[in-house]
This record gives sequence, C-alpha cells and structure tokens, in this order.
Amino acid sequence: MGTQVTPCAEAPSEADPCRPAARVQEFRQWLATVDADALDDHERVGLVSELERVKGAASAAQARTTVVLRRSHEEALPQDAAGSVGSQVALARRESPTLGDRFVGMSDALVHEMPETMAALERGEAGERHAVELVRETATLSREHRAEVDRRVGPHLAGLSWRAARRAARRVAAELDAAGVVRRMEQAVSARRVTVRPAPDGMAYLTVLGPLRHVVGAHAAMQAKAKAVVAGRVADETPDGRGVGAVAADTALRLLSGREPGQVQPVEVQLVMTDRSLLGTGDDGRDVMEPARLPGHGPVPAPVARAWVRDAAPASVWLRRLYTGPDGRDLVAMDSRRRTFGGLLRRMLVLRDDVCATPWCDAPIAHADHAHPARHDGGTSFENGSGTCARCNQVKEAPRWRVHVVRGSPREIEVRTPTGHRYRSAAPPLLGWGTDPPSRLEQRLSDLLAAA
Repeated sequence: MGTQVTPCAEAPSEADPCRPAARVQEFRQWLATVDADALDDHERVGLVSELERVKGAASAAQARTTVVLRRSHEEALPQDAAGSVGSQVALARRESPTLGDRFVGMSDALVHEMPETMAALERGEAGERHAVELVRETATLSREHRAEVDRRVGPHLAGLSWRAARRAARRVAAELDAAGVVRRMEQAVSARRVTVRPAPDGMAYLTVLGPLRHVVGAHAAMQAKAKAVVAGRVADETPDGRGVGAVAADTALRLLSGREPGQVQPVEVQLVMTDRSLLGTGDDGRDVMEPARLPGHGPVPAPVARAWVRDAAPASVWLRRLYTGPDGRDLVAMDSRRRTFGGLLRRMLVLRDDVCATPWCDAPIAHADHAHPARHDGGTSFENGSGTCARCNQVKEAPRWRVHVVRGSPREIEVRTPTGHRYRSAAPPLLGWGTDPPSRLEQRLSDLLAAA
C-alpha cells in the first residue's frame, strides 16, 4: 500500500498543488482512503504507530511555521504581534486563544532553545504533550539551564510517557536552579483560586487551587467530619444512606455557599427549558422530555431540571419568559418583570451565545461586545451584540481584525484575521446543540397543509 508523490517545482506558484498546505491536504485526503479491512493485524498496528508519529511530526512543522509567522508579525505590527498571533494560531488549530498563546510560546522555546526535544518531535518519537510538559517545567529557568534539561531529557523521550518526561524535567530543573524552584512555589500562592467545570451526568467539578498544606488539611478535616457523620457520631446530622464521599461533598458545598442546613441554593443559575418540559403545557408538538440547558455548562435532563425547580422553596424560584422565533430556535426577547437585576440585553446575549462567540474559544462570557464597533456606528442591539471573553474582545480591536454578523437568525458571525483567513461561528439553538425544533415545525405545517 502506498501513494505517489509528485516532485514540486523549485519555486511553485501560489496555485501550484505542490505548495506545502496543498501537499498536506492531499495527504490528509489520502488517509481517508486507507482500507483497514485489507490489512492484517500486524499492518494495522503498524499503521496506528506511524500515524501517531505523524501527529508528532505535524506538531513540529506547526511549531516551525508559528515561529516564522510570529517573526513576520513582529516586523509588520510589533505592538500587536503577541496577542494577534496567538489568536490566529488558535483559530487555525481550532482551540481557545489561551491554548493558542501557549502553542506560540512553546514553539519559540522548541525552535530556539530545545533542539533535542524538537528533533524527537520531528521524528515522531514524542508527542506534542511531551513538548508542552518540558516547556512548562523549564519556563522559569535561564536559557542555559533550559538547554541542559533538553540535553539530558530530550534523547530519552522516545521511551517516556509525557508524565515521566514531566517528572524528569522537574527533577533536573530542581537540581539546576533550586532557588528558582522555591521562588516559583512562593509565587504560585498568588495564583490560588476556585474554578468550576462541567462533568458528565449533570455533575460538575469545583476545584480549589491553594497551598499544598492548606488544601491537604482541609481535605483531611472534611473526611474526618464525613466519617463521623456516617458512623453516627454527629448529633445534628445523619448520613441518610450517604457514603463518606457524598457527605464530604454535601458539607463542603453547603459551607462554601454559606447555606444553613436545609436552605436552598440562593444563587441564580439561569436554567433554560421549554414550558412543555417544565409544566407539560404549551406546544404539544414538542417532547416533554426535551432537555433543559444551563448556559455555559450544557444540557440537563428534563426530569432532573423539574426536580431542581420542584425541590426549591417557592419563594426562591423566579420564572422569566423567553420568546423565540416561530421555529423555536433563536431567542428574540425576554420578559423584563424581574425587579432585582438589570441589564436585560446583556442577559439575552449570554443566554443566546452560551460561551464566547469566537470559534472554538468556549471561554465564559465576560463582555457584551459590539460585533460592528460602536465607533463605526454599530448599534447597541441584540443582533449586533456578541457575548465574548475579555481576550477575544481585545484582540479584535487589533489592526486588520474584522468581525461582522453574517445573518441574524440563526445568528452567525464571521471573524477575519490579519492574514485574510475567515472563520464562522453560529449561536447555538436556545436549548443547545442537538435540538431540532425547525424539523418538527416544518412537519406540523406540512401536516396542516396536507389536511387542508
């Protein structure tokens, strides 16, 4: 099994199929034609192995290209190069701007300071995660010390997992610059924070990043309290069939949210669901089991959402009506009867866009932004507004970045980068990706027309 390779001209034209991107595209398309059924198991495993090497080599080629791209931007637009390049690379790699910045920094370190790691990546003996870990563990070292870590660890990457590579780099770094490692640990304290991210099955992770001794101490105290509850040694709390882990989680969440025992969660979570799913009334063409959506976190099964509302104290539940277009896909207006909060238009943008509207960013919405800038007569309207993270809002103000609304419903925007590449993203349906109200509406209209 093989493929033919046509020699390229020494100076190919822009339309020449031998341009690097075209050659890679040809190879990618050829991969889709590989017939695994025609191979024996030895060949199949060999193919998987070589494709894994290709991924490492591709990351190395991306790194080299990114370094040249950054140099080009620094020469043309030195004041805007860093953020602009990171965002363009992120769009090209279909990932968030933060990861784009990380790849730009990693590329610079690999190309200029870590030849052994770069060579292992080019040979496909290491993956991108190996490189990420080595660059991260040497981030605070001098150029000379980073080169020494590369010299010692790089030649062994073919036989190391990325975790083993990280441990090796960390050990060498601690030997070369013990004072720097201590200083880094001290500085890390200022980065302590609490974060939340979705988990499967309607759950979520609440993560506390703090000094090791404090976090370990808090965990030990929570476990001791939970074991006491389960053992029946706490007078004012019973296990009620819960295990140690469940009691610990319940106790931590209650204390962190400031609730008294039995008190409902006082924070607004903006659960979005149809009247059909919530009350069983309304459009009988919709399914009563249609999932709800928690903006920024994803779908919630209808029975679970109903239980959340049912189990809350009546005084703590606010219902706000949301108005959609005829097909039920897009939010067009909201009920404004809620007295305790303002900023209705911003709330509509958050509900509509869910996360940052920039393609592949997925960061929480921090800014309500004008797609067409207000300084150029862009209206402060629902259609021209976009929910974005702070980074994407700032980057689009750099020279030669453009964002415009392609259509209003379903709302779609197009991002144009300084290199002329275009990327589009659409707002999700009101209840999230995977819902398909237009097809049901069209079916009902078709049935009515047929009956007429």
